This record gives sequence, C-alpha cells and structure tokens, in this order.
Amino acid sequence: MSDTAVAGERVELAADFVARFADFWSAPAPGRLDALLAPEVRLVAPLTPTTRTLADGKRAFASLLRLSPDLTAEVHSWGATPAGVMIDFTLNGSVSGVGLRWRAVDRIALRDDGLASERVSHFDSLPLLLTALRHPRTWPRFLYSQAKRLG
Repeated sequence: MSDTAVAGERVELAADFVARFADFWSAPAPGRLDALLAPEVRLVAPLTPTTRTLADGKRAFASLLRLSPDLTAEVHSWGATPAGVMIDFTLNGSVSGVGLRWRAVDRIALRDDGLASERVSHFDSLPLLLTALRHPRTWPRFLYSQAKRLG
C-alpha cells in the first residue's frame, strides 16, 4: 500500500473520530465514552486527575458533569496527525449558575479501530480558576472537585 493510501486512511479515521467526538459533546454522558475511548486509555487535562483506563475516565468525567451538568462543546476545526487527530473546540457550561466558556485543543492518539488510546487536552486553566474565585457560590463544588482530584 502506498504512503498516500495510508495517509488517506488516517484522515478518514480522524474524520470519523471527530464526528463521534462532536456527537458525544452535544449530549455528554460517561456511558457514551465507549464510542470514543479504548479500554486502556490515558487521559490528561488541566484541573483533572490523569487516568489510564476507560473505567477511571468515566468516573472522572462523571465528577466533571456533577460540577457542570450542562457542559457541552462545539468543534471549530481539526486536523489529522500521523498518530491521530488534533481538535480545536470550545467548552460551555456553568457551575452553580455561573457561566463558563473556554477554548481547548485536544491531541488524540487513535488506534486502528478508531478508538482513542490517549487524549491530552491543552487549555489555559487560569480563567476558570479566576471565575471560581470571583463567585463564592461556586466554591463548594469547585473545592470538592479539586479535593477528589488530589486524592
């Protein structure tokens, strides 16, 4: 098989993943992560614990949704990489009635079956922390989530 054919297959794999990613974020739920993540998957993001399995990722995501039950995301752009895909998106939600919005880029390694074996999320967490500090009603939920993260 030529390098061009392999590259074309990787782009198709990335495009399919991005479609599933966007669908997931339209109505996120821990049980829906099965459509995106491999059983052994490393998940890294600011303000959240690093996890190494789908089961642990589901638990961490459930905690995130308890903090912000209305969390959704909108994909802006993406690009295939040799290992998988990069996705640029904006997350929207609220904590205790305080609106939050932040831009992120996820670097995702994909297996040949289209499931992610690694996701590293990149975003500036300082605006989220400052928003939480400015709104005392968010403190209980935010502090609880950070205590869980720290173990």
